[in-house]
Amino acid sequence: MENKKEDTAKRGRPAKEKEKLNYSINLKLTEDDFKTVGEKAAKVGMKPTQYAREMTLKGGVKSRFTIKELDQMRKLSGMANNLNQIAKKANISGYAAIAFEMIKFMGEIKRLIHHDS
Repeated sequence: MENKKEDTAKRGRPAKEKEKLNYSINLKLTEDDFKTVGEKAAKVGMKPTQYAREMTLKGGVKSRFTIKELDQMRKLSGMANNLNQIAKKANISGYAAIAFEMIKFMGEIKRLIHHDS
């Protein structure tokens, strides 16, 4: 039996070559400073070393979405799905038949905007 894996070319996107980190800088911190760096790194979803590297080289770290922002996006996504379903019903059965649902839906949007802003 032949091994076909050796003969076939690799498919898909080529792997991105990672540049090796060959050099290090030793940094001494107090316990409080170390905890602060760890907390800040955790807030943006990074390891402390990666956070310190980004801060050193770029002067700042682009933070990811907060829990509140993620919750708002999830709610908006659900509302978009609801709106698509209402539009489909309106096209099938007529706009007068779904008027109540639209009023209810508009109230939800207003509540989300005013409550979370």
